[in-house]
Amino acid sequence: MTVIEANNLKKIFGSIRALDGITVKIPEGMTLILGPNGGGKSTFLKLATGVYRPTSGEIKVFGETPWNNWKVKTRFGVAYDPPAFPQFVTGREWLNLFAESRGYGEEEVERVAELFEVKPFIDKRISGYSSGMLKRLSLAQAFIGKPELIFLDEPLANIDFDSMERVIEIIDEMKGKTNFVVISHIWEPFLPLVDWVVVIGNGKLVLSGKAEDVQEEVERLFKPKIRRSKGKGAQEDPSPTGQEGQNPASG
Repeated sequence: MTVIEANNLKKIFGSIRALDGITVKIPEGMTLILGPNGGGKSTFLKLATGVYRPTSGEIKVFGETPWNNWKVKTRFGVAYDPPAFPQFVTGREWLNLFAESRGYGEEEVERVAELFEVKPFIDKRISGYSSGMLKRLSLAQAFIGKPELIFLDEPLANIDFDSMERVIEIIDEMKGKTNFVVISHIWEPFLPLVDWVVVIGNGKLVLSGKAEDVQEEVERLFKPKIRRSKGKGAQEDPSPTGQEGQNPASG
């Protein structure tokens, strides 16, 4: 079954072509979307979750257009990066409001708060949260109601090593019970878990395929090459494709 399908998807902001004609199908399971900063992966996420409307082309989630479509939006959860919340409410108040909007109560809030270790600060105002607290609150929100599809934007950003390990464990435990789309420029912790990989760069589709089939190509794109010269020590010779902050599609 196809979970997300994009056909000639374009998104233009003034003179910037954030996405330039992407056609891709994302199947059930866990998909990792990779790419450099500014390559278009976050724009793809916001189109898939209905935050943006396509300039042209189309994108469908569960066979429906997500733009202005509350019905399909209730079927997925999202943790954006960077997280954005109202500042003068507590984490509990926000999660309760979000849970109620989806037909859930305090028990569901307690479940996700415990899952992502939000309880120690859940009753403090969000204005006093550190970046790590905000990330964990965002992740907790995405899991409310056990949605059919969970989008995680840079889920390992701004959290400590223990929290990173916990996030990976949670995803691994839930794999097979829900669908995941993970957007990241950090690929190594996720590659052993995912079923499908999509690479977006320069607003274009660079690569799409089963994880086991494209692993070598992903490593070629995203691992720097090291060149050693006699008497000069090691020199980094960046791969012409796929470096962080560089565009894999442009070579």
